[in-house]
Amino acid sequence: MFDYRARCVVVSTKDIVTTLQQRHKLDPITTIALGRAINCAAMLASTLKSEVDYISCTWRGKGLLETVFAECNGAGECRGYTTPESVAEDLEIAELIPEKVSDVLGSEGTLTVIHGRRDGVSKPYTAILEFMNGEIASDIAHYLAESEQIPSAVAAGVKLSPTGEVLSSGGVLVQKIAGTNLDEKTLKELEVNMAEKLNISDRLAKGESVVDILNFLTNDTEEHTLLLARDLSFKCTCSRDRMSSALVLLGEDQIKTILDEFGKIETRCPFCAHTELFSLEELTRQ
Repeated sequence: MFDYRARCVVVSTKDIVTTLQQRHKLDPITTIALGRAINCAAMLASTLKSEVDYISCTWRGKGLLETVFAECNGAGECRGYTTPESVAEDLEIAELIPEKVSDVLGSEGTLTVIHGRRDGVSKPYTAILEFMNGEIASDIAHYLAESEQIPSAVAAGVKLSPTGEVLSSGGVLVQKIAGTNLDEKTLKELEVNMAEKLNISDRLAKGESVVDILNFLTNDTEEHTLLLARDLSFKCTCSRDRMSSALVLLGEDQIKTILDEFGKIETRCPFCAHTELFSLEELTRQ
């Protein structure tokens, strides 16, 4: 169907999304939102060559769900969070989970995509766009078309059990290869096919492979050229030393105030929810 005119990326992130759901104590809709964002960040990061390279995506909306952040580096290591971590208690009817992320994120807001390199030297590339519609995959497709000038079809999904457990999570990205004559009509047809028929989370939950999904997308059983296979995993870049350094910057008086008010000095990483306890002596002797 594509005849080397397009590249396709398929990701499966069930374990990552499950870890984030448990660490951040996400409710069903925030789990779905963050899972879709992780899928998109992982697909964008598929072209990164080094583990010090990373891509982060931040959605800032005007709904109950204020922020969705997802990041993935060249080693396939992902992390993310939402603010707030749960919106279920704020819904008018808490037992009814919205079907669309835009119902809680809002259809207006900004998507910020950063392509950076953690080498202490390189300046990151940053793109900021208005929401296409507040749906995670649609906004990424809009970003690729507007900022990268790459016509793309994007799908991302998360399937939950009736009790909220993550059954599957994944995404598909199909992009026109520069210099080829893949027309926009073909991509539009593919986008409709992905939106209406693919349901990648259901297919992954049923045990379908990447090849099965590719064959469904292309309506054939031709062999596809595999350029890269990469394991994806959850990993955060936070550390006790970094947390300690941040606290020291507050100054001794502020640190003592925190200890007096809360009875302990504790930090929590917003990206992975990891916490560390510190003593006053440990921080004031630095």
